[in-house]
Amino acid sequence: MLLRGCQVGSRLKPAHKKLLIPARHYSIDHNAIINTFTYTFEGLHEASGLPWWALIPITTFALRSVWTLPLAIIQRKRIQKQSTLKPIVSALNPILKMNLAKRVQKAKGLQQLPDTDESVKAAQAPLANMSYEQILLLTTKETRKRQKELFKKHNVQIWKNFILPTFQIPLWIMMSLTMRDLSGWSSWDNLHNKALDPSLYVEGCLWFQDLAVADPMHVFPLILGVISLCNVEWTFRTLELSRLTQRLKYRPNLTDAVANFSRMSIVFMMAISIHAPAALVLYWISSQFFSLIQNIVLDIKYPISFTPKKRFGGDILE
Repeated sequence: MLLRGCQVGSRLKPAHKKLLIPARHYSIDHNAIINTFTYTFEGLHEASGLPWWALIPITTFALRSVWTLPLAIIQRKRIQKQSTLKPIVSALNPILKMNLAKRVQKAKGLQQLPDTDESVKAAQAPLANMSYEQILLLTTKETRKRQKELFKKHNVQIWKNFILPTFQIPLWIMMSLTMRDLSGWSSWDNLHNKALDPSLYVEGCLWFQDLAVADPMHVFPLILGVISLCNVEWTFRTLELSRLTQRLKYRPNLTDAVANFSRMSIVFMMAISIHAPAALVLYWISSQFFSLIQNIVLDIKYPISFTPKKRFGGDILE
């Protein structure tokens, strides 16, 4: 009986077969998120009684104040701390370079001495044959390693500077899709687009009475371009002022490349805003305007120790 039971068990669970567990796949339904945003926006419109031309910028400012402004303040304080530590890191580079150069010269001297043991020569050969470019490369790597350790010690790691964009970009995308959903923008032909909320047709103001169609006078694309360009120039001017040394005039760096890409993206956004519904472009303008005001206030309230200049005139900040 025991043997029979073991044989039955072996048929039910063969030793060479593995138990297959179905894998679970997790996914986010972006349509459900957009629908939730849309219904919330419509409910807010009905509850507040505000017209759409006022509700869109007010809601934008409220969301940015609650969602991204605290993160922006935390990030600015972190950058302030990083700025105070950068002179220490900058001072390490020439010291490390000089120490490594001394070791190279000492190794070369040992190679030239006739009474030096062969094992010592073999051990010092990689150091003695090191070129100036290799010295610079190793010094740069060691400096970056020391900077990483120093920033980690003070809890201001570089990767934390990406927290704000990680939260800000999804909000911008969701709100843009929500405005597109509300205005019914499904094609370039405004005659075929039907707004989800009919009140968008009449709750504009001034020359843009209908928020479900593009701005007939093309004033919105111009306003969007001017505010966005001011925002980009202010942001990258701040980054330029926070450098420890003056940048060479004809040697562009990564910051210059990102700045040029941002400027080109403004042209792309202006081209889209010519055909986009006024409600969507009004959100873009409100978001860009909030970012510009936020950056100006942060530069005043939480200034970075600019070297050798600072934002609002005067000499080097103490």
